[in-house]
Amino acid sequence: MTQSQVTVLEEVCPRCRTSNYQNKSLKLLVNECGHDLCEKCVEHLFIRGSAPCPTCKLVLKKNGFKTKRFEDFSVEREVDIRKRILKDYNKTEEDFSSLREYNDYLEDIEEIVFNFASNIDVEETKAKVEAYKKENFKTIQKNRVAQSRQEAYLKEKTLAEEKETEERRAHEQECEMMEEMERAERKKKLLDQIASSDRPADEILLLHKEEEETVNATKRSLHSKSAYNSGFSVAMISNVKPSDTKLYIYKYEECEGDNCGPKTSEENLKRYAENVTVSDVALAGGFLKDYVVHRPVDDAYSGLFIFD
Repeated sequence: MTQSQVTVLEEVCPRCRTSNYQNKSLKLLVNECGHDLCEKCVEHLFIRGSAPCPTCKLVLKKNGFKTKRFEDFSVEREVDIRKRILKDYNKTEEDFSSLREYNDYLEDIEEIVFNFASNIDVEETKAKVEAYKKENFKTIQKNRVAQSRQEAYLKEKTLAEEKETEERRAHEQECEMMEEMERAERKKKLLDQIASSDRPADEILLLHKEEEETVNATKRSLHSKSAYNSGFSVAMISNVKPSDTKLYIYKYEECEGDNCGPKTSEENLKRYAENVTVSDVALAGGFLKDYVVHRPVDDAYSGLFIFD
């Protein structure tokens, strides 16, 4: 195994040299300087709240450490910056009058994140962010409330789904346990019949097999019905009262009047056809050049006499 493979597979604390191979519960933490430390080293070195980093000697605060998520610290730093910026730049597409303005807004966010992550025009970018926060204070607060409500709704929905899944799993386990008990009881009954009955064992086994097939067929039938259950019980359907409102039945009524429009004289049609040029490629059996004129003229005059 090469050194690069060891580096990828193992996580090692640079101070105490403890690896996740030695300690399966090892958790590396990272601060703003980007150097890793395990939880025990953080507790030991930062017992007073702040201390220099063992690697770069930058003074760090204990509450600034967080769990390491990415191997590359630049990715870790960009994710943290983006998360911090999006707390204030939280407008949605509904807050803009056009899609172009919303796209420009998103490009502005990317530029701010890039400047902070790459240390480009940091002071100017900070001033820009502060000006935006002051100008859009009410909108920021409103969107934060909306986001918190949405997160609470999603969390509640997730918990409800997890509870439903757990209840379904418990019900399935209970059904399997009852089925196992019934199977054991039938097996015991079979052995008792073989031991106490005067009938041949083959006959008893044949009857037991038929009984098992009947039980299995009944269970499959019940399972198929429950699988396609619509969620409405018979009691719910029986409680639905028919409406007293009479249903409206549509009846077709033929439109009175001439829907073909005025007739066009053959002379006019021939005059129209004189201005139409038809390629020889378009000619076919039963095709006349006049047909090119007849249809659009009929369509233009159709329906003129329906309404008075």
